[in-house]
Amino acid sequence: KRQIEGLIGFVSQDDLLIEELSVYQNLYINAELCFSNYTPDQLEQTVDKMLQSLGLFEIKDIQVGSPLNKKISGGQRKRLNIALELIREPAVLFLDEPTSGLSSRDSENIMDLLKELSLKGKLVFVVIHQPSSDIFKMFDKLLILDNGGYLIYDGDPIDSILYFKSKIQHANYNESECRICGNVNPEQIFNIVESNLLDEYGKFTQNRKISPKQWYSHYIEERDKRRREKSERWELPKISFKIPNKINQFLIFVKRDVLAKLANRQYLIINFLEAPLLAFILAFIIKYYNVSETNELGYTFIGNSNMPVYIFMAVIIAIFIGLTVSAEEIIKDRQILKREAFLNLSWSSYLLSKVAVLVVLSAIQALCFVLIGNSIMEIKGMYFHYWIILFSCWVSANLIGLVISDSFKTVVTIYILIPFLVIPQIILSGVIVKYEKLNPTISSPESIPGYGEIITARWGYEALATHQFMNNDYMKLFYHYNKLMSQCEFKKNYWVKNLENKVDYLAKYHLDKDKERKVYNYINLLSNEIQKELKINSKVKFNSLEQLRNGEINNKILDELKTYFKNTNRYYIRGYNKVNDERDKLIRSLQKTAIDKENFKQLKREFHNDKLAEFVENNNETVRIIEYKGELLQKIDPIYFDPDKQLIKAHFYAPQKYLFGKYFSTFWVNTIVIWFTTLLFFLTLYFRGLKRLLEWLENLGINKISKNKK
Repeated sequence: KRQIEGLIGFVSQDDLLIEELSVYQNLYINAELCFSNYTPDQLEQTVDKMLQSLGLFEIKDIQVGSPLNKKISGGQRKRLNIALELIREPAVLFLDEPTSGLSSRDSENIMDLLKELSLKGKLVFVVIHQPSSDIFKMFDKLLILDNGGYLIYDGDPIDSILYFKSKIQHANYNESECRICGNVNPEQIFNIVESNLLDEYGKFTQNRKISPKQWYSHYIEERDKRRREKSERWELPKISFKIPNKINQFLIFVKRDVLAKLANRQYLIINFLEAPLLAFILAFIIKYYNVSETNELGYTFIGNSNMPVYIFMAVIIAIFIGLTVSAEEIIKDRQILKREAFLNLSWSSYLLSKVAVLVVLSAIQALCFVLIGNSIMEIKGMYFHYWIILFSCWVSANLIGLVISDSFKTVVTIYILIPFLVIPQIILSGVIVKYEKLNPTISSPESIPGYGEIITARWGYEALATHQFMNNDYMKLFYHYNKLMSQCEFKKNYWVKNLENKVDYLAKYHLDKDKERKVYNYINLLSNEIQKELKINSKVKFNSLEQLRNGEINNKILDELKTYFKNTNRYYIRGYNKVNDERDKLIRSLQKTAIDKENFKQLKREFHNDKLAEFVENNNETVRIIEYKGELLQKIDPIYFDPDKQLIKAHFYAPQKYLFGKYFSTFWVNTIVIWFTTLLFFLTLYFRGLKRLLEWLENLGINKISKNKK
């Protein structure tokens, strides 16, 4: 493969041009990919020479345009396609239908060019249908393939007519040209090869007179009659082709992509206005405040009940725009990639160029969104953190878009698929519907289900919601106190009360055989909860845990349990009161004067949001604690209690997550998770995992259908 690198050129029947670039730019960038050993001046001279030789120099600065919006003629487009291959002077050139869709004059011009190449020593293969007499005569050799791929002729084009006429004993079989005008009719060959048998009524049947296998047999006989010349070993021709290294390829691909995007004004306008416009519309519409005459302050951040909606919709918009921007990136280059496959260019350089351009574009879009949206909503001091999360979601969606762009065959399929990728991000994010309120067969009150762990919107929203609540200038002062008070309040008001009820039940029914199953469950629950409590609170002792775990229940253990919970309750009451006093002391220090009091109120109005607090504290949850699989689960104040699960598994709105024996901020953990999944998407794209899976499924389906037909 390496020996023939650069020797073969391929010109497709379809246009393989970058429509947004000019004629010169198409050829120059292609030359950069072919001649890493050329200086810029040499490249420019080579490109100009090629344009002049093909009659394209006068239109070199004209944009190529699309087939439906042509800037240059069909013949010029075809010549430019050929120029893309000829510029590197391949020794062997394959052309698929080079004259299709062209006028007779343009067709002859193209064929004159190819004939000139063959006279210069190039080997030119052309697939052509319905050639005119003049074009037919230009060829040095003709190959005819019959149905099934059978080779039925290999030789001089003019002699082919004589050959086929002779095989069917055609009248005047020794004449191949018109005696008067000298024209050749190549159509005669197909009429002879595909002529059908007549039935007894003189009507043509569906059966051919001579089958492809029979024509092939005739060809073999003729070939064996010819004297074979002794085969000689020829050296491969020398060429100046030399592809750049991977870094330079990456830079050229980036340059090509950027130039194409800059030339497409509609693309630029949509992509640079879409994010700020959506930010303005979203923020302006949901900037709610009470219009009652009693409201003297007007809009305040604390009273905007749509703050959680803004955070969630910002993440969804990032994912949606990221998908739509990248969904066509690879599929629109598919034909160009097919041609460049002959150059053995780096797939990784191409992909990284696409990712690099999209990353820069996403960074700008995310920045515009945050600057406009956060300014209208009056979110202060959070611009960088909002940008980090939205940018991360944007890039993650970019990679998903590139994966589907590479894997599916049509643009229509891709855009039909986008809603199926966005809607699960909305439904399964845990915001619209809480995870524990989904169908129990696919959810759990204990933890976030597996599908929630792969939803980018969940990681992005949770990171912003927890950071916005915990780290604004107001809550930073009180979060530590609120957290300790919340833990104490939950323990004394819910945890202790619930377990005391279980002890009362055991005291009453532990000897009742009919209640044996329930008694066992309560003993298991008590032992599990006390064991967890002793790990975090060693100041309140309980000495009969082993007996309780073994199912021993007697008056002594029951009394010890009652004493333990009474002491635990007192411990948390004292802890609550102590932290509350410290918090009150801090508040008094911040409100020493009337001005300080007003500044303190203003601080809360500008940085704290009541509705977001309601979400992360889960204040509207009527069930504050539930019993599940031998444990008590806290359902209120998720923002104030730390998870005890390994490998960042945690409840929704956890303030921090546990990894490798340490706690890390939810904001940064979620950011890293988003980028980790983005890396997985890139690896899927690089190894074309989804594309190969779809092809395997398609082949599997085809094989099953063929078996059923048999």
